[in-house]
Amino acid sequence: MKIFKLVTELFNLIKSDPLTSIIMLLILIFSSIILYKKWGLLQVTYNWFVNHVLCFMKRDFIMLTTFSKNEANFNSVKKEYQEQGCLYITLNFIEYFEINGGISATALQKILNKQKSKMKTVIKRSKNSNSLIYLGFPHVPLAFLDGYRFKSTDDPILYEYQGENSECLGRGFYELKKKYNTDMNIVNNYNAQIKYDNEVALKIEQSFSIMDEEIRIVSGVSQVIFLGLENPSRWNITNYAQIDLYQKKFLELLSKLKERGVNKVHLFATTPVSLSFSLGRVVEHYHPEIIVYNYNNNAYDWAINLRTEEILIFK
Repeated sequence: MKIFKLVTELFNLIKSDPLTSIIMLLILIFSSIILYKKWGLLQVTYNWFVNHVLCFMKRDFIMLTTFSKNEANFNSVKKEYQEQGCLYITLNFIEYFEINGGISATALQKILNKQKSKMKTVIKRSKNSNSLIYLGFPHVPLAFLDGYRFKSTDDPILYEYQGENSECLGRGFYELKKKYNTDMNIVNNYNAQIKYDNEVALKIEQSFSIMDEEIRIVSGVSQVIFLGLENPSRWNITNYAQIDLYQKKFLELLSKLKERGVNKVHLFATTPVSLSFSLGRVVEHYHPEIIVYNYNNNAYDWAINLRTEEILIFK
């Protein structure tokens, strides 16, 4: 009854004194804006209501954070987008893994199902071409699969975590720098004179080197192609230009392999999160089938087929 009475009085005021009503309304609007910008609790409350009750509303920013290898504090990143009404989606899969880092096919399938569901939410509720903010510590195959599922012409906002030798030391999670050129030299040993088999292995060495013999043993293929830095080093992915260059080189190589009759690629990568996600994005249905392998405790223990989402477990 009190609310009805208040609404009635407000309506009568508008009828009797429109000018005063408009002024009061403007004051109320500006006061609400100031309160929202200054009061974090109000932002959190409003965002929760819009993001979880008004689920049909698209959002300017959606932050997808995945932890499967390690956890980390990313509150500083969340605060950057809180005022804009960012939708936060956090996936923590660490409990699915055993103490030694191993995982069962059943547990891994649960992870893939949850990943798929949340990525659908991201795509459905994204308002702009750069709505997605991607970060976290997922395993390499999971990050590749996220990128493959997103697979859009949109430009996501990518974050990395600072490391011991990173030029962004001390910043925790940081967005890649917006650079348009890079002097990074990405090389490969593809040889047009070689007859490639139906299945080949591709190793992408960005952070660490990978032994060919390990690859041959677990994949069962003999031909190993290399893509990456001549001298792999951690913490070197710091800007978008490097991501763009890697995507270009990766695409060129996949196209050449397809032209040479390669139908399946066993992929082994020592790539950071932003790069893994970005390379997964450029894989198309007409490319060779790609199986991404996971490295754990000095051995490859599982892999995921990006196209079929088949899980492979190695004992």
